[in-house]
Amino acid sequence: MRRALAARAREERRDESGAVVVLIGLLAIVIFACAALAVDISSLAMERQKLHDHVDSAAHAGAFELPASGANAKTWAVTMAKTQDPTMTPDTELFCVVASTGAGKQVAAGQIPATCDPGTYATAQVRCNTKICSIPCPSTARCNTIRVSDSKDVDFDFAPVIGRKKGTTGSVASSACKGACGETLPNPMDVVIMADRTTSMSQDDREDMQAAIVSSLGVMDPTLHYVAFGALHKSKATSSCATASTTKDDGVEGGTWIPIPFSNDYRATRDAPINESSKLVKGVKCLPSGEVPGLSTGSYGTHLASAMKGAARYLLGKQSNNLSSLPKRPGTAKKVIIFETDGQPDELVKSGSTSLDDSGDVGADRNFYDNGNGKRGCDNFNDVAQAAKDSGITVLVIGFGDANDAPCEKAVTSGGSKRTPRAPWVRDHLAKAASPGPTGAPSKADSDCSTAAEVSAENKDGDYYFCAATGSDLGSIFATAVIAVTESIRLINLP
Repeated sequence: MRRALAARAREERRDESGAVVVLIGLLAIVIFACAALAVDISSLAMERQKLHDHVDSAAHAGAFELPASGANAKTWAVTMAKTQDPTMTPDTELFCVVASTGAGKQVAAGQIPATCDPGTYATAQVRCNTKICSIPCPSTARCNTIRVSDSKDVDFDFAPVIGRKKGTTGSVASSACKGACGETLPNPMDVVIMADRTTSMSQDDREDMQAAIVSSLGVMDPTLHYVAFGALHKSKATSSCATASTTKDDGVEGGTWIPIPFSNDYRATRDAPINESSKLVKGVKCLPSGEVPGLSTGSYGTHLASAMKGAARYLLGKQSNNLSSLPKRPGTAKKVIIFETDGQPDELVKSGSTSLDDSGDVGADRNFYDNGNGKRGCDNFNDVAQAAKDSGITVLVIGFGDANDAPCEKAVTSGGSKRTPRAPWVRDHLAKAASPGPTGAPSKADSDCSTAAEVSAENKDGDYYFCAATGSDLGSIFATAVIAVTESIRLINLP
């Protein structure tokens, strides 16, 4: 009996040992399968990250071509993608990215065509969050954002053992935007705005211009962008207005071209409203006409070259400025002049140097038909603007009203008789004064901007010359000009 029990116990132990061996064998298979799957999953994650890097680079490359050419942007994005991985087959889409109204999640007024222009679109196509909105944009329109997406199948090394031969990264997308991208401009800038308030500007147009300049401050970041303001003709501060015009007693060279020094208090923060107490804001809003009571000519005329010279000298520190007293910013600030005028040169200053090292004003004397002074005034303006550009200043010019269709030389003689206007045209000299556009092509006046279509075409052609036919046009144009000078490209998340 005792022997039988012992034998049975030995048999049970052998059965248990066999079961343990079988169990260990099964567990080993599971462990090795999990390890193999982990290796393949890790490989899949690495491929997804690699694909993400590739679409980032592709989107960035494509954005360099915006807003000049959506078609080129798509081509370069695909080229960059395939350069990194010839097996890639990326999809590309273009968007116009603009500011949002915030909680309302609507396109902010004035952002189109200031930021970009997708043409006609349906409201249902717009996607917004509280910061930005994205609108599908055809390649023939002026787009500022490109999205590149792709997916990739990845062969597994070990998973086929358990029936999985390959996996997929899923769709990976990246969006790159050039410019302000619906938000404030990302690069530091020192900006001098020069505005024409000569007597040829009607009161309504002058008020529209003032409102447009104040509005343009809304697309700027006071921590990065310092703004100074000047006017044509010169100013002489009074207790009530820093941009009050000079008087008969001051003479044509009295006063200052830049009455409002560089300011960073026009908004408290990048997301704050316009600060109505800012000296800059108040100075722009109180800007009076350039009329000079008691002066036989009624005003000091339109000194284009001197105004550009005054702005450039102040911006470069050749005339003392206050930049050193303001907080330092990262990087090197871009120096920018935004110059708006509605007139042909008609100057009381008769001579002077166009050199920025010379502190005096420059002029070509009164402008009458066939006396050469108008042409000389236009040439002086171009010479000063070229000196500014040679000194590293980016010059943007806005031709307003009569400046778009007037000749450099007045079509009236000193005796008062009229003649047929003839070239050269003021608009061509204004466009020549502007810096080459972001694509490197020289700025040019494509038309006299006498129709809404011509105004729209001129302001969307990608160069640094803009035009406005009426005061109401200026609202978006000043914002467009400010936005145009930022060429930075950044990756963004689309709504």
